Amino acid sequence: MIGTWTPPGAIYTVVFDDEARTLRLLKKTSIPEDEPISWMTFDHARKNIYGAAMKKWSSFSVKNPTEIVHHVSQPIGGHPSASSSETNTRAIFVLAAQKPPYNVYGNPFYKFAGYGNVFSTDRNGGIDSNIQNYEYAPNTGIHGMVFDPSETYLYSADMGANRIWTHQKDAETGKLTLVGSVEAPQPGDHPRWVEMHSSGKYLYALMEAGNTLSVYAIDESTHMPVYTQITYPLIPPGLAEFTPKMYRADVVTLTSSKKYLFATSRANSFGLQGYISCFRLTPTGSIERQLFIQPTPTSGGHSNAVSPCPWSDEWLALTDDQVGGVEIYRFHEEYLARVARLDIKDPGFGMNAIWYD
Repeated sequence: MIGTWTPPGAIYTVVFDDEARTLRLLKKTSIPEDEPISWMTFDHARKNIYGAAMKKWSSFSVKNPTEIVHHVSQPIGGHPSASSSETNTRAIFVLAAQKPPYNVYGNPFYKFAGYGNVFSTDRNGGIDSNIQNYEYAPNTGIHGMVFDPSETYLYSADMGANRIWTHQKDAETGKLTLVGSVEAPQPGDHPRWVEMHSSGKYLYALMEAGNTLSVYAIDESTHMPVYTQITYPLIPPGLAEFTPKMYRADVVTLTSSKKYLFATSRANSFGLQGYISCFRLTPTGSIERQLFIQPTPTSGGHSNAVSPCPWSDEWLALTDDQVGGVEIYRFHEEYLARVARLDIKDPGFGMNAIWYD
């Protein structure tokens, strides 16, 4: 399933046949027109979709791949101006808890984005009530969050305040309490995305402006991330100096086996290409080696979001909204090869892809 950056809102169900190696559009599900979903995720049971939908957080029940039913949309919480149609604040990222009480955590972006939103869910998994608006900083711009494996601590990448935040989650209510924050390695890094290894020992922070991946060790006593002084490039070395401000890193994510880590960067010109990188990990989560930095077919637009298949390391999806497309790649013997592409020319098509079996 894939969403759009701009109206009209729709969820596209695309089928990948791994024997024929083909992609086809199965169904375009219309959703509230002014609520395009720029980031979507499944709940813990893969029975509900939660979406970051402009001024709203939306939820949908998934009966089957062609029956996706809108449940409810809740406004952005926190700053009173965030949900106003007169401001540029928009819902940008949503994270579903994988453990009870199965809350939904959302981040607004641009102006008036200094609060994270926490929503409870009903017995069917739909978004229910806004139970907490927890504070970051006035200049905050969170674009990605991740829980530790025990789902006790939440880590947030803050582009605006140039730092990474740590919050502790209450096991009964799911509400958050601030632990602390650390500044990014460089003043202009702008952390955009975070991923954590299943060992709980390492946090990977993607720096949008820095176009780098920084490695943090988790302090066992404070649970705060500690920068290891290890950083990897996400675009070819020297390219940022050769073409300043022409690239911005996007997402970082683990494969299903947790043995590999993928990250992407986008170009700010349609005449340039984005890049996808892969890293081999040790069993504890330290990076053993950067395997490659490989060009993507387009700049990636707003997207270039890589989405590994949750049940196999073999397949990855990559979306872009420059031309509106989704691709499937085969990851085999530590090489990456495109095996299928589907172009969908609808406005804004090509946000992140989520996998449904």
